[in-house]
Amino acid sequence: MATLLPSNTKASSRRHSTETVNFRGNRLWIIGPGAIGRLLAARLASARADELASQGKSSLPDILLIGRRALSTQEISIEMIAPSGDIVIQKIMYEKIDSMKNPPREIPLAIWITTKAHGVEDVWATLQQHISPSTPITCWQNGLSAQPWFAEHHSGLLCASTTEGAWLPESHSTQVFPIQHAAHGQTWLGPWAATGMTSAASTANAHQQVDWLTRAGFSSKAADNMQERLWHKLAVNAAINPLVARFRIRNGQLRDRPFSLMVRQAVSEISAVLNAKQVSAPPQGWQALIDDVIRTTANNRASMLQDVLADRPTEIVAILGPLRSTAAQHGLQIPLLDQLYRDLS
Repeated sequence: MATLLPSNTKASSRRHSTETVNFRGNRLWIIGPGAIGRLLAARLASARADELASQGKSSLPDILLIGRRALSTQEISIEMIAPSGDIVIQKIMYEKIDSMKNPPREIPLAIWITTKAHGVEDVWATLQQHISPSTPITCWQNGLSAQPWFAEHHSGLLCASTTEGAWLPESHSTQVFPIQHAAHGQTWLGPWAATGMTSAASTANAHQQVDWLTRAGFSSKAADNMQERLWHKLAVNAAINPLVARFRIRNGQLRDRPFSLMVRQAVSEISAVLNAKQVSAPPQGWQALIDDVIRTTANNRASMLQDVLADRPTEIVAILGPLRSTAAQHGLQIPLLDQLYRDLS
Protein backbone atom coordinates (compact mmCIF):
# COMPACT_ATOMS: atom_id res chain seq x y z
CA MET A 1 0.00 0.00 0.00
CA ALA A 2 1.40 3.41 -0.97
CA THR A 3 2.70 5.77 1.71
CA LEU A 4 0.56 8.91 1.79
CA LEU A 5 2.48 12.02 2.73
CA PRO A 6 1.72 15.73 2.97
CA SER A 7 3.03 17.59 -0.07
CA ASN A 8 5.90 19.09 1.97
CA THR A 9 7.05 15.75 3.40
CA LYS A 10 10.16 13.99 2.11
CA ALA A 11 10.31 10.21 1.95
CA SER A 12 13.42 8.41 3.13
CA SER A 13 15.97 7.63 0.46
CA ARG A 14 18.09 4.61 -0.28
CA ARG A 15 21.38 5.02 -2.13
CA HIS A 16 22.69 2.21 -4.28
CA SER A 17 26.12 0.69 -3.94
CA THR A 18 29.00 2.18 -5.93
CA GLU A 19 30.79 -1.13 -6.26
CA THR A 20 31.68 -2.17 -9.80
CA VAL A 21 31.16 -5.88 -9.27
CA ASN A 22 29.21 -7.65 -12.02
CA PHE A 23 26.56 -9.60 -10.10
CA ARG A 24 22.79 -10.03 -10.15
CA GLY A 25 21.42 -7.33 -7.90
CA ASN A 26 18.03 -6.67 -6.36
CA ARG A 27 17.21 -3.76 -8.62
CA LEU A 28 14.34 -3.42 -11.06
CA TRP A 29 15.30 -1.12 -13.90
CA ILE A 30 12.41 0.95 -15.25
CA ILE A 31 13.53 2.47 -18.54
CA GLY A 32 11.42 5.42 -19.60
CA PRO A 33 10.35 8.03 -17.01
CA GLY A 34 7.11 8.92 -18.80
CA ALA A 35 3.66 8.64 -17.27
CA ILE A 36 3.52 4.85 -16.87
CA GLY A 37 7.20 4.60 -15.91
CA ARG A 38 6.82 7.17 -13.13
CA LEU A 39 3.57 5.62 -11.92
CA LEU A 40 5.09 2.15 -11.67
CA ALA A 41 8.27 3.45 -10.01
CA ALA A 42 6.41 5.53 -7.42
CA ARG A 43 3.95 2.81 -6.44
CA LEU A 44 6.52 -0.01 -6.21
CA ALA A 45 9.07 2.10 -4.33
CA SER A 46 6.40 3.26 -1.87
CA ALA A 47 5.19 -0.30 -1.30
CA ARG A 48 8.75 -1.43 -0.64
CA ALA A 49 9.31 1.42 1.81
CA ASP A 50 6.06 0.51 3.61
CA GLU A 51 7.10 -3.14 3.94
CA LEU A 52 10.56 -2.21 5.22
CA ALA A 53 9.03 0.13 7.78
CA SER A 54 6.41 -2.34 9.02
CA GLN A 55 8.21 -5.68 8.66
CA GLY A 56 11.89 -4.76 8.59
CA LYS A 57 12.27 -6.55 5.27
CA SER A 58 10.80 -6.66 1.77
CA SER A 59 11.18 -8.95 -1.23
CA LEU A 60 10.07 -6.16 -3.55
CA PRO A 61 12.94 -4.92 -5.72
CA ASP A 62 14.66 -1.60 -5.31
CA ILE A 63 13.98 0.76 -8.23
CA LEU A 64 16.38 2.41 -10.67
CA LEU A 65 14.63 4.81 -13.05
CA ILE A 66 16.48 5.33 -16.32
CA GLY A 67 15.89 8.14 -18.80
CA ARG A 68 17.51 10.23 -21.52
CA ARG A 69 17.84 13.48 -19.58
CA ALA A 70 21.13 14.34 -17.88
CA LEU A 71 20.50 15.47 -14.30
CA SER A 72 22.81 16.99 -11.71
CA THR A 73 21.77 14.34 -9.20
CA GLN A 74 21.40 10.57 -9.05
CA GLU A 75 18.31 10.86 -6.87
CA ILE A 76 14.98 12.35 -7.94
CA SER A 77 11.63 12.76 -6.22
CA ILE A 78 8.50 11.41 -7.87
CA GLU A 79 5.51 13.44 -6.73
CA MET A 80 2.37 11.47 -7.51
CA ILE A 81 -1.15 12.83 -7.16
CA ALA A 82 -3.38 9.81 -6.55
CA PRO A 83 -6.95 9.58 -7.94
CA SER A 84 -8.15 10.39 -4.41
CA GLY A 85 -6.17 13.66 -4.45
CA ASP A 86 -3.61 12.42 -1.90
CA ILE A 87 0.02 13.19 -2.67
CA VAL A 88 2.69 10.48 -2.60
CA ILE A 89 6.32 11.58 -2.61
CA GLN A 90 8.99 8.96 -3.17
CA LYS A 91 12.70 9.32 -3.75
CA ILE A 92 14.09 7.13 -6.52
CA MET A 93 17.58 6.55 -7.89
CA TYR A 94 17.97 7.87 -11.45
CA GLU A 95 20.51 7.29 -14.20
CA LYS A 96 20.92 8.66 -17.72
CA ILE A 97 20.81 5.84 -20.23
CA ASP A 98 23.81 7.14 -22.20
CA SER A 99 26.00 6.81 -19.10
CA MET A 100 25.26 3.07 -19.07
CA LYS A 101 27.49 2.42 -22.07
CA ASN A 102 30.28 1.71 -19.59
CA PRO A 103 30.80 -1.88 -18.32
CA PRO A 104 27.87 -2.91 -16.07
CA ARG A 105 28.13 -2.69 -12.30
CA GLU A 106 25.53 -5.39 -11.87
CA ILE A 107 22.97 -7.41 -13.75
CA PRO A 108 19.47 -6.15 -12.97
CA LEU A 109 16.94 -8.42 -11.34
CA ALA A 110 14.48 -7.49 -14.10
CA ILE A 111 13.89 -4.71 -16.63
CA TRP A 112 10.64 -2.93 -17.50
CA ILE A 113 10.75 -0.91 -20.71
CA THR A 114 8.13 1.84 -20.64
CA THR A 115 9.44 4.02 -23.48
CA LYS A 116 7.37 4.71 -26.58
CA ALA A 117 7.32 1.90 -29.14
CA HIS A 118 9.61 3.76 -31.54
CA GLY A 119 12.30 4.05 -28.84
CA VAL A 120 12.67 0.33 -28.12
CA GLU A 121 15.44 -0.42 -30.64
CA ASP A 122 17.70 2.31 -29.23
CA VAL A 123 17.10 1.01 -25.70
CA TRP A 124 18.06 -2.50 -26.75
CA ALA A 125 21.33 -1.26 -28.28
CA THR A 126 22.37 0.03 -24.85
CA LEU A 127 20.92 -2.83 -22.80
CA GLN A 128 22.69 -5.76 -24.41
CA GLN A 129 25.89 -5.53 -22.39
CA HIS A 130 24.01 -5.14 -19.10
CA ILE A 131 21.97 -8.31 -19.12
CA SER A 132 22.26 -12.07 -19.21
CA PRO A 133 20.09 -14.25 -21.48
CA SER A 134 17.93 -15.08 -18.46
CA THR A 135 17.27 -11.47 -17.39
CA PRO A 136 13.48 -10.95 -17.45
CA ILE A 137 12.52 -8.06 -19.72
CA THR A 138 8.95 -6.76 -19.88
CA CYS A 139 7.65 -4.52 -22.67
CA TRP A 140 4.93 -2.04 -21.63
CA GLN A 141 4.43 -0.42 -25.05
CA ASN A 142 1.15 0.48 -26.68
CA GLY A 143 0.38 -1.08 -30.05
CA LEU A 144 1.92 -4.18 -31.54
CA SER A 145 5.16 -3.19 -33.23
CA ALA A 146 7.83 -3.23 -30.50
CA GLN A 147 6.90 -6.58 -28.92
CA PRO A 148 7.42 -8.91 -31.92
CA TRP A 149 10.67 -7.10 -32.77
CA PHE A 150 11.99 -7.42 -29.21
CA ALA A 151 10.98 -11.08 -28.97
CA GLU A 152 13.33 -11.83 -31.87
CA HIS A 153 16.24 -10.35 -29.91
CA HIS A 154 15.59 -11.62 -26.38
CA SER A 155 14.10 -14.99 -25.51
CA GLY A 156 11.56 -15.26 -22.74
CA LEU A 157 10.19 -11.76 -23.36
CA LEU A 158 7.31 -10.69 -21.12
CA CYS A 159 4.68 -8.13 -22.10
CA ALA A 160 2.29 -6.01 -20.07
CA SER A 161 -0.96 -4.26 -20.90
CA THR A 162 -2.59 -1.76 -18.58
CA THR A 163 -5.56 0.57 -18.52
CA GLU A 164 -4.18 2.63 -15.62
CA GLY A 165 -4.75 6.29 -16.43
CA ALA A 166 -1.82 8.66 -15.90
CA TRP A 167 -0.44 11.87 -17.37
CA LEU A 168 2.41 14.30 -16.74
CA PRO A 169 1.76 17.72 -15.20
CA GLU A 170 4.20 20.52 -15.99
CA SER A 171 7.29 20.72 -13.82
CA HIS A 172 9.80 23.53 -13.35
CA SER A 173 12.28 21.38 -11.43
CA THR A 174 14.78 18.91 -12.86
CA GLN A 175 14.77 16.93 -9.61
CA VAL A 176 11.00 16.58 -9.14
CA PHE A 177 9.13 14.27 -11.52
CA PRO A 178 5.36 14.89 -11.12
CA ILE A 179 2.76 12.34 -12.18
CA GLN A 180 -1.03 12.54 -12.09
CA HIS A 181 -2.56 9.12 -11.49
CA ALA A 182 -5.92 9.88 -13.08
CA ALA A 183 -7.72 6.55 -12.74
CA HIS A 184 -7.25 2.97 -11.62
CA GLY A 185 -7.37 0.24 -14.24
CA GLN A 186 -6.52 -3.39 -14.92
CA THR A 187 -3.04 -4.71 -15.72
CA TRP A 188 -2.24 -8.00 -17.46
CA LEU A 189 1.29 -9.41 -17.69
CA GLY A 190 2.55 -12.60 -19.30
CA PRO A 191 5.01 -14.20 -21.73
CA TRP A 192 4.99 -13.07 -25.36
CA ALA A 193 4.73 -16.70 -26.59
CA ALA A 194 4.02 -16.10 -30.29
CA THR A 195 4.08 -19.87 -30.87
CA GLY A 196 1.72 -20.57 -27.98
CA MET A 197 4.51 -22.26 -26.00
CA THR A 198 5.93 -20.72 -22.82
CA SER A 199 8.87 -21.80 -20.70
CA ALA A 200 8.54 -22.54 -17.01
CA ALA A 201 11.00 -19.71 -16.30
CA SER A 202 8.95 -17.15 -18.26
CA THR A 203 5.76 -18.20 -16.51
CA ALA A 204 7.45 -17.97 -13.10
CA ASN A 205 8.87 -14.52 -13.93
CA ALA A 206 5.43 -13.31 -15.00
CA HIS A 207 3.83 -14.51 -11.76
CA GLN A 208 6.57 -12.88 -9.70
CA GLN A 209 6.07 -9.54 -11.43
CA VAL A 210 2.29 -9.76 -11.06
CA ASP A 211 2.91 -10.26 -7.33
CA TRP A 212 5.04 -7.09 -7.26
CA LEU A 213 2.28 -5.12 -8.97
CA THR A 214 -0.43 -6.48 -6.69
CA ARG A 215 1.56 -5.61 -3.56
CA ALA A 216 2.01 -2.09 -4.97
CA GLY A 217 -1.77 -1.69 -5.15
CA PHE A 218 -2.38 -2.38 -8.84
CA SER A 219 -5.21 -4.65 -9.96
CA SER A 220 -3.09 -7.14 -11.90
CA LYS A 221 -3.35 -10.65 -13.27
CA ALA A 222 -1.09 -13.11 -15.10
CA ALA A 223 -2.14 -13.67 -18.72
CA ASP A 224 -2.01 -17.06 -20.41
CA ASN A 225 -2.64 -15.53 -23.85
CA MET A 226 -0.78 -12.24 -23.86
CA GLN A 227 -1.21 -11.73 -27.61
CA GLU A 228 -4.98 -11.57 -27.19
CA ARG A 229 -4.64 -9.14 -24.29
CA LEU A 230 -2.39 -6.92 -26.39
CA TRP A 231 -4.91 -6.91 -29.24
CA HIS A 232 -7.61 -5.92 -26.73
CA LYS A 233 -5.44 -3.06 -25.46
CA LEU A 234 -4.68 -2.04 -29.05
CA ALA A 235 -8.43 -1.89 -29.74
CA VAL A 236 -8.92 0.44 -26.76
CA ASN A 237 -5.97 2.63 -27.77
CA ALA A 238 -7.09 2.76 -31.41
CA ALA A 239 -10.61 3.86 -30.49
CA ILE A 240 -9.50 6.54 -28.02
CA ASN A 241 -5.99 7.87 -28.57
CA PRO A 242 -6.17 9.04 -32.20
CA LEU A 243 -9.47 10.85 -31.64
CA VAL A 244 -8.42 12.69 -28.47
CA ALA A 245 -5.06 13.56 -30.05
CA ARG A 246 -6.65 14.80 -33.29
CA PHE A 247 -9.18 17.01 -31.52
CA ARG A 248 -7.06 17.78 -28.43
CA ILE A 249 -9.63 16.72 -25.87
CA ARG A 250 -9.67 14.60 -22.73
CA ASN A 251 -10.99 11.05 -22.77
CA GLY A 252 -14.29 11.92 -21.13
CA GLN A 253 -15.22 14.33 -23.91
CA LEU A 254 -15.56 11.35 -26.25
CA ARG A 255 -18.93 10.73 -24.60
CA ASP A 256 -20.26 13.96 -26.13
CA ARG A 257 -21.40 14.60 -29.70
CA PRO A 258 -19.98 14.62 -32.30
CA PHE A 259 -17.13 12.59 -30.80
CA SER A 260 -19.38 9.82 -29.47
CA LEU A 261 -20.48 9.08 -33.05
CA MET A 262 -16.83 8.91 -34.14
CA VAL A 263 -16.08 6.47 -31.33
CA ARG A 264 -18.89 4.20 -32.53
CA GLN A 265 -17.57 4.30 -36.09
CA ALA A 266 -14.03 3.57 -34.87
CA VAL A 267 -15.29 0.63 -32.80
CA SER A 268 -17.20 -0.72 -35.80
CA GLU A 269 -14.07 -0.59 -37.98
CA ILE A 270 -11.84 -2.07 -35.27
CA SER A 271 -14.22 -4.93 -34.48
CA ALA A 272 -14.48 -5.85 -38.18
CA VAL A 273 -10.68 -6.04 -38.44
CA LEU A 274 -10.25 -8.06 -35.25
CA ASN A 275 -13.02 -10.42 -36.29
CA ALA A 276 -11.15 -11.05 -39.55
CA LYS A 277 -7.96 -11.54 -37.50
CA GLN A 278 -9.90 -14.07 -35.35
CA VAL A 279 -9.21 -12.17 -32.16
CA SER A 280 -11.89 -13.07 -29.63
CA ALA A 281 -14.03 -10.18 -28.44
CA PRO A 282 -14.20 -9.46 -24.69
CA PRO A 283 -17.24 -10.91 -22.91
CA GLN A 284 -19.00 -7.54 -22.79
CA GLY A 285 -18.25 -6.75 -26.46
CA TRP A 286 -15.94 -4.15 -27.99
CA GLN A 287 -18.23 -1.14 -27.59
CA ALA A 288 -18.93 -1.81 -23.92
CA LEU A 289 -15.22 -2.36 -23.21
CA ILE A 290 -14.21 0.93 -24.82
CA ASP A 291 -17.12 2.87 -23.28
CA ASP A 292 -16.05 1.60 -19.87
CA VAL A 293 -12.43 2.70 -20.38
CA ILE A 294 -13.61 6.15 -21.52
CA ARG A 295 -15.77 6.41 -18.39
CA THR A 296 -13.06 5.32 -15.94
CA THR A 297 -10.39 7.52 -17.56
CA ALA A 298 -12.63 10.53 -18.25
CA ASN A 299 -10.14 13.04 -16.79
CA ASN A 300 -7.12 11.44 -18.42
CA ARG A 301 -4.95 12.99 -21.11
CA ALA A 302 -4.14 10.04 -23.35
CA SER A 303 -0.48 9.44 -24.13
CA MET A 304 -0.93 10.34 -27.79
CA LEU A 305 -2.54 13.66 -26.84
CA GLN A 306 0.40 14.37 -24.51
CA ASP A 307 2.78 13.69 -27.40
CA VAL A 308 0.88 15.98 -29.79
CA LEU A 309 0.77 18.81 -27.24
CA ALA A 310 4.50 18.42 -26.58
CA ASP A 311 5.29 18.20 -30.31
CA ARG A 312 6.79 14.72 -29.90
CA PRO A 313 6.49 11.74 -32.27
CA THR A 314 3.35 9.71 -31.54
CA GLU A 315 2.72 5.96 -31.49
CA ILE A 316 0.23 6.19 -34.36
CA VAL A 317 2.16 3.62 -36.42
CA ALA A 318 2.35 1.12 -33.53
CA ILE A 319 -1.36 1.51 -32.74
CA LEU A 320 -3.10 1.89 -36.10
CA GLY A 321 -0.44 0.21 -38.27
CA PRO A 322 -1.38 -3.40 -37.32
CA LEU A 323 -5.09 -2.67 -37.89
CA ARG A 324 -4.45 -1.06 -41.28
CA SER A 325 -2.23 -3.89 -42.50
CA THR A 326 -4.74 -6.53 -41.35
CA ALA A 327 -7.59 -4.60 -43.01
CA ALA A 328 -5.62 -4.49 -46.27
CA GLN A 329 -4.97 -8.25 -46.12
CA HIS A 330 -8.70 -8.94 -45.79
CA GLY A 331 -9.97 -6.25 -48.17
CA LEU A 332 -11.69 -4.26 -45.42
CA GLN A 333 -12.42 -0.53 -45.58
CA ILE A 334 -11.59 1.51 -42.46
CA PRO A 335 -12.05 5.14 -43.62
CA LEU A 336 -12.07 6.81 -40.21
CA LEU A 337 -8.97 5.02 -38.95
CA ASP A 338 -7.18 5.69 -42.24
CA GLN A 339 -8.01 9.41 -42.00
CA LEU A 340 -6.82 9.62 -38.41
CA TYR A 341 -3.62 7.85 -39.41
CA ARG A 342 -2.98 10.42 -42.15
CA ASP A 343 -3.85 13.35 -39.88
CA LEU A 344 -1.44 12.26 -37.14
CA SER A 345 1.45 10.86 -39.21
